[in-house]
Amino acid sequence: MKNFTFYILTFFTILVYAQQPNEKNWNYNDFIDNYVNKVSKYSIQLRKNGKIKKRDSTLLFTKQIDLKNKTVFGIECSLVVVTHVGTHLTWNKFKNYYTENGLILKTTSSPLEIEKTKEFGFIKYNENKDETIYSYDTKENLVSKEYRTINNHYSIYESSKDTFHLKSIDRPEIYEYVYNSDNQEIKQYHSVDSTRYLRTKSYNPENKTDAVTCSYCHSKYLNIERKYDEEKNLIEWTSYTRENKLHTKRYYYYDNQNRLKKQIDSTGWYVYNKPIWKSTKTYEYDINQTIEIVHNNTESMIGGYFEQEITVLDANENVIRDNKTANYPKESFDYIYEWKNGKLIERTETKSNGEIIKQKFEYNHRNLITEKSEYRNGKRTELIRYYYE
Repeated sequence: MKNFTFYILTFFTILVYAQQPNEKNWNYNDFIDNYVNKVSKYSIQLRKNGKIKKRDSTLLFTKQIDLKNKTVFGIECSLVVVTHVGTHLTWNKFKNYYTENGLILKTTSSPLEIEKTKEFGFIKYNENKDETIYSYDTKENLVSKEYRTINNHYSIYESSKDTFHLKSIDRPEIYEYVYNSDNQEIKQYHSVDSTRYLRTKSYNPENKTDAVTCSYCHSKYLNIERKYDEEKNLIEWTSYTRENKLHTKRYYYYDNQNRLKKQIDSTGWYVYNKPIWKSTKTYEYDINQTIEIVHNNTESMIGGYFEQEITVLDANENVIRDNKTANYPKESFDYIYEWKNGKLIERTETKSNGEIIKQKFEYNHRNLITEKSEYRNGKRTELIRYYYE
């Protein structure tokens, strides 16, 4: 029997370094601030010559605000990668709940379509919902976040229509946060709770030995710890494993203007019982630009792929150039960003093999993105369009 690995990736376009991303997340406040009720994103199908196929497009997402109930809901797709098989898109329906101030309270997501199977006179299907629940303190600091999946399994006997319903809450994963008097996060705790089966008309969990299972749960432990100096600058970031072993440490150093000058990352305690240098970032400041230089450890298995990464930002902290070089194999990637009125209008990637990938962006009179095109060596290969109501 072949084993296949599944990866689910949210299908979206994002530029990592851009100060103002081209595409908004479209949370509650994004709709309010931009006077938009609904936004949709489509991938427009292209012919081999790069021209548009008429009436042929794929919905990537549609999002809409409900002001009365303070929710954002809609449909979005994910890219599913199956090793040795290929990729395909799936669509989920979602609904997110907010406070009056736009703080996220709860997110839900479930498959748009339910797949039913027939076997031995039974119709079987699952209705699963992923949930994330957020809570805050009086200062609106996030104090806990819980991820969980609610599974509903149905088995219907075709001849009698008798239905067996099994419902469970699968492995709630909980993060808890602690802050100092300056509202800076200083500790993050992590835990994984048991899977619990709930009462339904056809299942009673009382006195059932398997009503609570703990195949992967673990008690609360310190996951991340942060330390600050008297100027409120982050100076040390430490992560731990659930066995309370050191995982990764980051040290931050500043100049006399409280600007970050150097960051040193080390890791490996959990493998080697001693630290392994991972990377060093240095920063150079000028009146018109900032340069970030990253040197990565490429010799260790826990190091990076690129030996050096250089990023140049303009006075508005928009990335204008990015270069990455690797030695094994020898290759480089150079990125040039062009901005206009605070918006990215063009991004050009030049690879060491000579391939040039160019992305172009268009906006409406409200500075909302309306179109993104991608060209490979001069030929258009992707077209994304956005529509607003």
